Amino acid sequence: MIKKALVVVLVALVSACAGIPVSSDYAADYDFAGVSTFAWLPRTEAADGGNNADLDNDLVRQRVTDAVDAQLAVKGLSRALDGVPASVLVTYHLGKEEKVNFNSFGSWYTHFSYYPCYYCDYRPGYGRGYFGHGHFYDDDVWVRSYEESSLMIDIIDAKSKKLVWRGTSKRVMPNMDTPEERRRYIQDTVAAVLAKFPPGAEQHP
Repeated sequence: MIKKALVVVLVALVSACAGIPVSSDYAADYDFAGVSTFAWLPRTEAADGGNNADLDNDLVRQRVTDAVDAQLAVKGLSRALDGVPASVLVTYHLGKEEKVNFNSFGSWYTHFSYYPCYYCDYRPGYGRGYFGHGHFYDDDVWVRSYEESSLMIDIIDAKSKKLVWRGTSKRVMPNMDTPEERRRYIQDTVAAVLAKFPPGAEQHP
């Protein structure tokens, strides 16, 4: 029963990460097989936009750190003890950007009654009128604004101080009302990004 439960949890985590867009880049000549320990690179106050308290505060830093520590531990990397040289250094960068999405619904949709709101009357910002067979109006445009968050995780060779791996994810940021929702959002994003570390990890789990 315990094994079955673990399989279910792993499948759920993989499924959750599968829908998160991620890109990565790395030094092709670097020996990732020799990486066994890591340490956190000290962060500066301006690491994520200066005074943006939403992106860089103690709560967010702890959630990201915990999530990265857990994912690297799963991959066999241990956090180096104080005073002991690590194989690589780890740091991250957070970003947030306001986005606007425009969707246009032309007369073809209104003619065949295929529209998100069939009898919606006029609503500011959402279009106009009654949408049904034989009713033609000007093209309708829906405008939706949203926030897009980005997470970039960098892996740096401890000796040369050169960047050897970088993973990035950009996601639409949902409304999150509780600390647990924020923790899960960060946890899922970090897991998706580090699924590509080391190079080839997704192809050869």
